[in-house]
Amino acid sequence: MPKKDLKSYRDKIDQIDQKILKLIQERASHAVSIGKLKSKASPSSSFYKPDRESKILRSIIKSNNEGLLPDSKIRAIYKELISGCLSLEEILKIAYLGPEGTHSEAAVHNQFGSQVVKIPSRTIDDVFFQLMHDEVNIGVVPVENSSEGVINTTLNCLADSEDINIIGEIYLDIDHQLAAGNKFDLKDAFAIASHPQALGQCTKWIERNIGNVKRLEMPSSAVAAKYAKENKNILCIVNSLAIEKYKLKLVKKNIQDFSENKTRFLVIGKHSIERTGKDKTSFLIQTPNKPGSLMGVLKPFDKRKINLSKIETRPSRGNIKSHDFFIDCEGHISDKKLSLAVNEIIDAGAIVRNFGSYPEYV
Repeated sequence: MPKKDLKSYRDKIDQIDQKILKLIQERASHAVSIGKLKSKASPSSSFYKPDRESKILRSIIKSNNEGLLPDSKIRAIYKELISGCLSLEEILKIAYLGPEGTHSEAAVHNQFGSQVVKIPSRTIDDVFFQLMHDEVNIGVVPVENSSEGVINTTLNCLADSEDINIIGEIYLDIDHQLAAGNKFDLKDAFAIASHPQALGQCTKWIERNIGNVKRLEMPSSAVAAKYAKENKNILCIVNSLAIEKYKLKLVKKNIQDFSENKTRFLVIGKHSIERTGKDKTSFLIQTPNKPGSLMGVLKPFDKRKINLSKIETRPSRGNIKSHDFFIDCEGHISDKKLSLAVNEIIDAGAIVRNFGSYPEYV
């Protein structure tokens, strides 16, 4: 390409960058003005509004039908922009299941961008504890994986924490990377370390490519990353964030057995979320442990054509004569047909606990 043409394109990019910068600063100015109005109306409320944010993202992505950048890239750019504007009013403190370098930290970054304070917690219970005692503004916890199933600790904590609501959800693609602290041939590997779930999700690949190598189960993939960094000829299964954070050597990308491996995370807080028109609601429904209990729960939803996206059932921890149904459904609790369905279930003798209504993941 002639230098003259190259300079012409770069000059155009420079001009566009200046326009973008001006518009970003103008957007930030309007965000601050809105924040001042909200502070006067409700001084103690959080500036973080998942309902408003989801509407912004849906509108932007809907308009992105002719551009070169895919929706995922546009989403990431706007998440960072929203994060930067929000930080002018409030620096969110977010607790997540640590340590640093885990998929949970990646989920926090995916949802909140970089302009937040991320606080790694030792356990899921600790995340709930910090939120309950106002040590953080928000918590992020894993709730289910597409190949490994539900995470019961999260369901237990939700059931035990009456003041905490689900205010959002995050779906994260789980791509497992094979890495090591030093360079060596796979045949010379002494062991492979990771969280038990990660080892389980890569079993077939390991057997095909490494064989009967010793498996070391670790509390998290981040702990495995640190172990591999400190010990020679140790492989580890981690995410890209951990490779960068612990300065590991990438051996092989995407070794998971299933390409559609996703983990769903819940965003938890203490406030309620207004309807957006594309919402989910999560319930705990407790019924007597007798024949027909499940049908009694499902019928009011079916009658009103309310789609259920998840049903998890198990005996109640507090009452062996009862059964617990953890249900996610489409709609907001303020929707008339959903509130009618819930009232019908209650009238039939069930105990219903609403964990919260929140925007579907964008």
